[in-house]
Amino acid sequence: MVTAADIGPISSQYAAAATVPLIKSPSLWLPKPIEMPNDIHPLPEDITAYFVYPFTLEEHVLSIQPSPSEAISQRRARNAEILHQREVEEEQKEKDALRKIAPGYNPSSVLLPSSNSPKPPSAQSQPSMFDILPTNGNDNSGSTKQGASLDPMDELVSQLEEMESKR
Repeated sequence: MVTAADIGPISSQYAAAATVPLIKSPSLWLPKPIEMPNDIHPLPEDITAYFVYPFTLEEHVLSIQPSPSEAISQRRARNAEILHQREVEEEQKEKDALRKIAPGYNPSSVLLPSSNSPKPPSAQSQPSMFDILPTNGNDNSGSTKQGASLDPMDELVSQLEEMESKR
């Protein structure tokens, strides 16, 4: 064991630490020095011979990938398509939201109401009100014969038109 007298003059605050034995950790070690082999030759005066590169691989590598300008244009086109799709989706969402509030809403044309329920097959075969109504006030034969097959609103309209024509 080492005593304070063996170490020499130590200040009083380090005196206790001076007698603690030090243990060398096995995880701490110095690497072995590198030994250079004897057959290494120095670089020559002219090193251009070391920079000879056969460009045979270049063509193969470049032929696999598209040219940078083509890759950039493809990427731009793809990004533009994605942006366009997003804009269309946003417009569609806005239109759907407006159609929930006002069914049949279409800003580019006249507001037409639309029905969510499917039409019965007989309603498609019925003639429209304009097909049934006479073109002039003297011909009433078409409206009286087909008036029974119309819905109540069409019947009311046809009856009112008949009353107007009799005046």
